[in-house]
Amino acid sequence: MIIAAILAGGKGERVGGTTPKQLLMLGNRPVIKWSVDTFHRNRQVDAIIIVSEKSSIEQIQKIFSSGDYPKIIAIIQGGRERVDSSANAVFFRNYNDDDIFLIHAAARPFITSDIIDELISTVKDYGAAGVYVPAKDTVATLQDHIIDSIPDRKKMLYAQTPQAFSYRLISEAHKSYRLNRIYGITDDVSLVHSSGHNIRYVNGSDLNFKITSELDYRIACLIAGNIPL
Repeated sequence: MIIAAILAGGKGERVGGTTPKQLLMLGNRPVIKWSVDTFHRNRQVDAIIIVSEKSSIEQIQKIFSSGDYPKIIAIIQGGRERVDSSANAVFFRNYNDDDIFLIHAAARPFITSDIIDELISTVKDYGAAGVYVPAKDTVATLQDHIIDSIPDRKKMLYAQTPQAFSYRLISEAHKSYRLNRIYGITDDVSLVHSSGHNIRYVNGSDLNFKITSELDYRIACLIAGNIPL
């Protein structure tokens, strides 16, 4: 079984309004609907769990009627941090160890089915994989307002989502994290990596960017207006 968890807990404060960014209109549909539609159309994905802020659950339920979206098995409340929200999806019900769990940010509306397929194929062979694009800019590290180091850009990657894992790996990593919270965990890849498991690289896309700022949203609106429906 292949399960996709769509994390839709962002508040959109940096986008410049009071509406959560995942509920902003993008073209003729809300931001969240773009990625959910892509996962729902993917023939390999069996089930979808949407993780939301409590205040948005009712509105999201109205967007996704059960008749039109039979793969959506639950719309659940998120946690305090991102890692807590993904854990709520991971432990929503019991799965088999060899099931595949994909975790995607709803604020990345332009994920493609080809990337999803490549990710699933990679996880079947290696157990854990993430989507990345090469860094285009020089990256520096900072300490006490002074540039500390300038790593080799050829080795730097920008992380995207989805991230995908065998259910055994992701559930064990979350169980361990609940017992001993580790500093610096920003996503599920860093969680699984901290447990000692290698993460395989899957090519992402520049279009698979995250809507974080008002500029990101304006760019996404321009792109959405030029995508054939």
